[in-house]
Amino acid sequence: MTHYLLEYRYADMDARARARPEHLDYLNALQADGTVVMAGPLADSSGAVVVLDVEDEAAVREVIAADPYTKANATADHRIREWNVIPRAQG
Repeated sequence: MTHYLLEYRYADMDARARARPEHLDYLNALQADGTVVMAGPLADSSGAVVVLDVEDEAAVREVIAADPYTKANATADHRIREWNVIPRAQG
């Protein structure tokens, strides 16, 4: 598997608030199956970063498409970057 950074900005804070419970459930399920390594909003509340451990960029795009935030049009400007982690996380 490969680590990817997913960065996005919040486009609609009202839509974000409405979709947040479903979004958190979604991220928790992805974390339980090992897809999401960690995630959270930026300190300035302008957007968020998600670290994923997936096969390829197509898998990241599937995660984005299924996210309740995406379906609610709460986010925009999704940026995907492959990340070479050194050293690899322990645990």
